[in-house]
Amino acid sequence: MMRQTCGLVLAALLGVPAALSAQGTSYVLIGDSDDAREVLLSVHNPTGQGQSFDVLPIAAGTNGVHRSTSPTRIDVPAGRTMVYSELAGGGPAMVELTAHGELTFQAYLMPLNSSGSRVGLRQQVPIVDSESLIRGGNWAYVTGLRRDSYDRSDYAILNLSHSTNTCEHRVRSREGYWARESSVLRHPPLSLTYVADVLKVVGVELGDRYTISTNCGDSFYVAALVSDDKNDRLTVLEPSQSGVSSLRPPGYDEPPATPDPETPDPPPAGCPSGWTCLNPDRTSHTVRRQDLQYIFRAGLEAGSYRSVELEFNLRTTSIDPAGAQIFWLGINRHRDLLGFTVQRRSDLFVRHGLGVTHTDKARLVLPRALTPNQTYRLSYSYNAGGEVSLCVTDSQETRFCSRGTANVDSLSFTASDRLVLVMGSDGTEEIEPPQWGWTYSDIRLRARKN
Repeated sequence: MMRQTCGLVLAALLGVPAALSAQGTSYVLIGDSDDAREVLLSVHNPTGQGQSFDVLPIAAGTNGVHRSTSPTRIDVPAGRTMVYSELAGGGPAMVELTAHGELTFQAYLMPLNSSGSRVGLRQQVPIVDSESLIRGGNWAYVTGLRRDSYDRSDYAILNLSHSTNTCEHRVRSREGYWARESSVLRHPPLSLTYVADVLKVVGVELGDRYTISTNCGDSFYVAALVSDDKNDRLTVLEPSQSGVSSLRPPGYDEPPATPDPETPDPPPAGCPSGWTCLNPDRTSHTVRRQDLQYIFRAGLEAGSYRSVELEFNLRTTSIDPAGAQIFWLGINRHRDLLGFTVQRRSDLFVRHGLGVTHTDKARLVLPRALTPNQTYRLSYSYNAGGEVSLCVTDSQETRFCSRGTANVDSLSFTASDRLVLVMGSDGTEEIEPPQWGWTYSDIRLRARKN
């Protein structure tokens, strides 16, 4: 299965430092197997004692939990670097690596010519472990896919959950147009889904700098492989960095706090009769670089619910003209969306809809934008079988509302379901950057049973 190619080659000769120091299980992404590419695995034992690891290839589209073969045990002598090829064959695969002791792993993709000799540049391949996987409920963005007469882009989705994983995928051009606004796929347990020439699959014959966004219910990882046949080059595209970092340039400081003399009086204390009031663990949240979003998850008593209501104060500072995400409210994930509110230029938009894909979710429009350095009271209500509404009250007590209709007659909660509230943006979408200094306060969230 696995061939040792250069047993005594040092890691330094491979060009970059070791990618992963392993004690546990990780996964190597291997693309479409053909005569034009080869994946090498470099394994280094930094200790003075022999170590070992197990290798198991998992073919694309198969269930990695149900195994017809056992892993292969490989021994690595003390201090040695071993390099292996032919990790898997017969099509796309991911390779499971389980280290027994302290080892470092690194994987490379090499383009080959028709005679089997290396051409072009060597490209490092992702090795996914518990630190680099993407947690369920988060969006991952892979940017830079292209398609023309020489170039092809493949897309890989690794379901790292041990159960079936439901994922939503979106494809967008560099101009912001949807090539595929939403596709929801079910991925087998512990599996690789490999989509060859993905832009052609979604109807793009010619294009550059496309972005694919993926969000799954459980742990996953995504990457793209771009083949440039003209220059014999293979490029691996990993998920974009979020831009969230605790590092600061010299002289940088947080935006100054803005006085808030116009904050309206909070609503009366206490919970209305017949409602279940959920108490957020913060009284306020201010958007800062180290604290972009406030995320609150709450369980409810199992049963059928009629209404969910959210109220809060919002103090704005400056407003990024690209757009502003205000809040997200849903049950577990985006597919069961109670409300998602953003500002675009002169309007507030609300998306909502349960059990439907993004393209099928309804939209409300409130033709009035928030303005800088103002205080507002926002009230959002989702009534199953009835009205959905967003109302905004400004500092002059003027109230503006937009109303629509819910797409379900009841909200069903199990003991494992969570009502999730997100306030602010994490900045992963260019059209929804963080709004520095915005302050959310007096947050009230409640639900009512049928």
